[in-house]
Amino acid sequence: MGYVGCGLFNPDMGYVMNSKKSLFFIAFAAIFAVSSCSGLKTPCTTNCGGGTGNASLSLTISDTPPTGASVVSFSLPIIGITLTPSSGSAVSVFSSNPSADFELTRLQTDTNLIANSVTVAAGTYTAVNVTVAAPSGVYINNSGSTLGTCVNDGVCSIAGSAATITYKFPSSLTLTANANQWLNLDFNYNNAVVTSSGALAIDVTQSGVMTATSTVPAGLASGAFANLDDFTGEVTAISSSSITVESSVRGTLTEAINSSTQVFDPQSQCTSGAVLSCIQKGSIVSMQGVLTTAGAPTATSLDIIDISTAPSDEVEGIIYPSSCNGGSNYGMILSDSAIFTSGSPLASASFGSGVCLTLGSTVTFAVDSGILTGQPGVPGGSGGVVGFASSSDLLGGQMVRAKVSGAATGTNGINATANALILRFSRLTGTISTTTSNSFSIAGLPSYLGSFSAPPVVEAYPSATLVEGQTGIGNLTGTVSMSSLFLNVGSGAQFWFQAAKARQQ
Repeated sequence: MGYVGCGLFNPDMGYVMNSKKSLFFIAFAAIFAVSSCSGLKTPCTTNCGGGTGNASLSLTISDTPPTGASVVSFSLPIIGITLTPSSGSAVSVFSSNPSADFELTRLQTDTNLIANSVTVAAGTYTAVNVTVAAPSGVYINNSGSTLGTCVNDGVCSIAGSAATITYKFPSSLTLTANANQWLNLDFNYNNAVVTSSGALAIDVTQSGVMTATSTVPAGLASGAFANLDDFTGEVTAISSSSITVESSVRGTLTEAINSSTQVFDPQSQCTSGAVLSCIQKGSIVSMQGVLTTAGAPTATSLDIIDISTAPSDEVEGIIYPSSCNGGSNYGMILSDSAIFTSGSPLASASFGSGVCLTLGSTVTFAVDSGILTGQPGVPGGSGGVVGFASSSDLLGGQMVRAKVSGAATGTNGINATANALILRFSRLTGTISTTTSNSFSIAGLPSYLGSFSAPPVVEAYPSATLVEGQTGIGNLTGTVSMSSLFLNVGSGAQFWFQAAKARQQ
């Protein structure tokens, strides 16, 4: 791979990004990202005293949850990532053109893959640098007054400028030759939201916007660097050993599958039960996986959302009550999509786009219970599910996936007819009040959810709910982020929330 301290950047990418605001990666077959070495006459220029050989580095991204402003979408478009060595030139470990976009509000509970198994020279590095294009976001103004031009209770956009964010390692990062290593970038967009001339704006150069760690959090399965959470989209390829899933917004992710990969069919669509053979090219699924300590993205479960090989256009996002189309409608802040209709304005819609949903005359309701499928008391399936059975169960803050038709650009964003609604997992953060081995109550949830007469109870399942940062549900304390089904207790659901994941902050 070269002389002392020199090597080629040759990633074995699991993530492939697509165009527009979707994510896409360009894998470079041979980029001299570590140094310029060309025979014995060319001296080493990076980490020359740091040893010989190369390490294999994987990168993920997560987010510290927001406080204060009710940000419901925050898009961070990453152009490139470099490491600063203890000596010599910066080392490129990721590059994307156009940018690779990450929606940070979902990352308060989730972790996404940036790149895996990137070859980089062994040695000591003092900082990581992330270059981003202009970030953007959407927030609900619940301040009680007008902010700039955003009226109280309004849904408004915020924006920032391109910049490079640098995080200096407190005691440096050492990459060891012939070792698989991992680095997680954690963003705190709350620190990037600033007030400018009485309005909100984004400034990613503020202090504390990014940190980085190579310490694996408590609660992860043995042999894993990180959970890779809830990647949803169309199956574009599947074999006995791997599956590729494509989202119109988030890009494409390929993960290994094996005999241990679970299959869930919460809507009972498979005639032969929840088996891998039920999933075909064209089906819509959600992958839950891990990044193994070998640097391999591996699916731990596949959640079937639609087995059809010709599915309808689907959009997913946070619901809020709205008269966006002049009548009784529902607004959605887009966080994911799978679009198949040529020429649809949804095909180019990005994170934070507004979608005005009009419910069809025969709209159906279903609950996608995902990794909680089959757990005692968890609602799932389609038709009359308690807590999500009619339009009266649509609540602000729910994460809903809608099968849509007739999408067209309107004065208030994109208008579409929702023919089917599927409740999925909301990402929310609050403060623990009490805990048991299988539940906890939580306060301080975002105000756009409305008020609760008492801290709502969150039901969790020791055999299914993922816990990060603690060794068990009963050990959670302080600030906790959860990925939960948000049900309507007012229509008979036993609990407001059913948690698929809880992350100790």
